[in-house]
Amino acid sequence: MKRVLKILLRIFFIFILIFISIFAIRWINFYRYQDYMLPEEESIYDDPTDFSLYDTDIDGVDVEIIEEDLLNGFHLVPDNISTEGVIVTFGGSDGSSNYDLAKMLAEEGYEVYSLFFFGPGKLPDELIEVPLELFDDFLAYHLENSQSNGPITVLGASKGAELTLNLASNYDEIDNIILYAPSAYSFFSLDQRNTDQSSWIYKEQPLPYLSSRNGNLWETVKMIGGFILYYPVKYNPVYEAVLDGSSETDLEAARIKVENFAGEGLIFVGGDDLMWPAESMTNVIKEYNDQMEVHLYPEAGHLFIMNRYMGTPDALIAFGGNENTNNEAFEDSNAILFERLAEWHTP
Repeated sequence: MKRVLKILLRIFFIFILIFISIFAIRWINFYRYQDYMLPEEESIYDDPTDFSLYDTDIDGVDVEIIEEDLLNGFHLVPDNISTEGVIVTFGGSDGSSNYDLAKMLAEEGYEVYSLFFFGPGKLPDELIEVPLELFDDFLAYHLENSQSNGPITVLGASKGAELTLNLASNYDEIDNIILYAPSAYSFFSLDQRNTDQSSWIYKEQPLPYLSSRNGNLWETVKMIGGFILYYPVKYNPVYEAVLDGSSETDLEAARIKVENFAGEGLIFVGGDDLMWPAESMTNVIKEYNDQMEVHLYPEAGHLFIMNRYMGTPDALIAFGGNENTNNEAFEDSNAILFERLAEWHTP
């Protein structure tokens, strides 16, 4: 009996030691990466679907909040529209509508729809089986409410770029697309239950997707370890492992058929993307549609508005690049963006 108690006591002390070690490492890392912490003031990223957090009082721009079934977001109409057609913006897996970019575009005279693809209204609560038919709702609303006729340009970042490419492959109404850090494939859903389902659904059928089950357990363990110990969490190796572990049949089934898109496209991608392998997937997109104009920034990360890491009290997420290279990519890509938009939307 005493021997059993000694063993149990040793096990107890081992668990205590492990717990203290984890706490100590996490505490050290938390203060080590303080420079990457997001400011504590209230932000749209606290709850991207809380419309009250958005600055809708924009000088020279009327902003209407849209809450209609699958169509949820903002309609930004400049007092003096200097262009033809409309631009639609989507954010990424953060759940935002890319509102800051939409605001910048509207201030330059473009009529913009800044839309959510999960969260509010009748959209899925999380990024799982999002219906592409949200674009049908947009087209109907656009027909009745847009102030300017002309081309439709759809812009998306990260998972929003994955959505944009799927929409462009299925909707002939789209004239131009702009992709930031895109995917060439439809991937697994992103939800708190880690449900392995498609991110997208169309005509009540899930789109073929690359399953998280095709990945590498060790990469997943390392990712989870990052959350526990508060060191930079890199999603890129997880996605790389899924791509490497998928058969050619699965890859082709999940590949977004960009060759079905007959319009013009613009892609911005960082070569140091730590979120997912956007550069190699951009090459796949380009392989199947040479109308895509690609701008690669070798030392920039996933999103040009971010630093290398983004920290919250819960986790430290790796995006790649650094403040200087990302800022340079941001400035250069914006110049190209407005140049192409002027070509596509000038009367």
